Amino acid sequence: MSTGANRPNILFIMSDQHHAGILGCAGDAVAHTPALDGLAAAGVRFTNAYCPFPLCGPSRMSFMTCRHPHELGLWDNDGELHTDIPTMVHSFLAGGYDTILSGRMHFAGHDQRHGFAARLLGDVPESVYISAGWKLQRVLGDLADTPGMSLTGLTKSGPGRTGYHAYDEAVTRVTVDWLRERGHANAGKPFFLTVGYASPHCPFVAPPEDFERFAGRIGAGDLPAPGGALHPVNADRRKRFQTDPPPPLDAQWRTRVAYYGLCAFLDRQVEAVLGALRDAGLTEDTLLVYTSDHGEMLGEHGMWWKSTFYDGACRVPLLVSWPGRIEGGRAIGRNVSLMDIGTTFLDLAGIEPLPGASGRSFRSLLSGKSEGWDDAVFAEYAEPGRPSRMVRRGPWKYNYYPGSRPELFNLEDDPGESNDLWDDPQLAAVRGELHEIVLQGWDPDRVAERTRRREKERALIANWVRATNPPEPDPLWFDRPPENWVDNSGRCPAGGISNIECSITKSKGRAKPT
Repeated sequence: MSTGANRPNILFIMSDQHHAGILGCAGDAVAHTPALDGLAAAGVRFTNAYCPFPLCGPSRMSFMTCRHPHELGLWDNDGELHTDIPTMVHSFLAGGYDTILSGRMHFAGHDQRHGFAARLLGDVPESVYISAGWKLQRVLGDLADTPGMSLTGLTKSGPGRTGYHAYDEAVTRVTVDWLRERGHANAGKPFFLTVGYASPHCPFVAPPEDFERFAGRIGAGDLPAPGGALHPVNADRRKRFQTDPPPPLDAQWRTRVAYYGLCAFLDRQVEAVLGALRDAGLTEDTLLVYTSDHGEMLGEHGMWWKSTFYDGACRVPLLVSWPGRIEGGRAIGRNVSLMDIGTTFLDLAGIEPLPGASGRSFRSLLSGKSEGWDDAVFAEYAEPGRPSRMVRRGPWKYNYYPGSRPELFNLEDDPGESNDLWDDPQLAAVRGELHEIVLQGWDPDRVAERTRRREKERALIANWVRATNPPEPDPLWFDRPPENWVDNSGRCPAGGISNIECSITKSKGRAKPT
């Protein structure tokens, strides 16, 4: 089925918590991501794509609406996007597209569509209602305490099967089936299909075959150095996340091995979807895009998870391919944001941008033209009463923490963000310019007040949810999870081997944890 040269189908794939550097196409010799590498080879890879908020919910809602998190008033995973705020999906539906969601998007509350006319599979249950941890217990069992930011997530890392794996495989199955049916249909109009995966989000538990793939290739020498002194905000966060003092070396090793395994597991899901698209004869008419909602620190600067402005957490993979329309095999180094993707999609489809959108179309960058591109991108973070904001412009990253000193990095000279240049007297003009930019349209006092109020509102709603146990808006994707979904607690596939013995026996001569 042809949709016409100017109205492509769009297949958009979003993972959760994928470090932008852990891809073969990004130069990682250990990563096994052939499907994503092939997508990059056929299209372009943005090397400096950033999320607008290093946390799932706010980042995704900002992506969907092409607006900054502070414009939406969303600063946590329980924040509900108001139904009357249009998303890019509303625009696609109004523009004559079929709009389909398969899997995860982290919508909170009863509205699980926000413009999608159909949903093939609902979300992982814990993301739908505020403080619904008991539902996560059904999915992860004794690993229910590992998706959050605490030491438990590292100590329970290793090989095994989890409900998140089963969920992602279910997303792949229903997506493949839909694409096969679409290939036989004479739909008469293009589709916008979004596919959402939970991987490689923690738990840091990889299917045994994926853990085995990397256990012999990653040793203690491959673990990031803990780094020097951190900015007080990050130092405090590291303590609260229970990774200062550093976690046991063996837990760090298992976590890293499992994370690489999860990226390989995710890549297999992507390959199955891309294969179904090819088999359906839809590839030539389809714009393909892959990204993630935020990154993963994975031990860099002695930190794990997200919630920081370091590139490990804030930079995301972004791959874009359109056969015959976008020249392949290119890397684009200009700074772009997840907020720009929706505006770009609409531009390529010939649909008007969303009203009030802050995201910009990078269509010119896809065509190899960078003149006139505003190279500034932003990210925010806000715990109750403690807002902060980042701007990256050109090589410079400026992190602003009200009440504390800022940070300044030159990422071309210092990609590891180890040399804070804030006190360099020769950079006074750079600091002044970036400080002015970071405050444009953003009032830290107002954000602080709103997040403190939000904390009280959240507590009241959480009490209501616990008292009423509201039903899921979408049918659950399982009736009862099989026991082998949750059979891991940080052990190797061979029974009876301790964590330390496991790391020694699997490191095959490389430097290894002890």
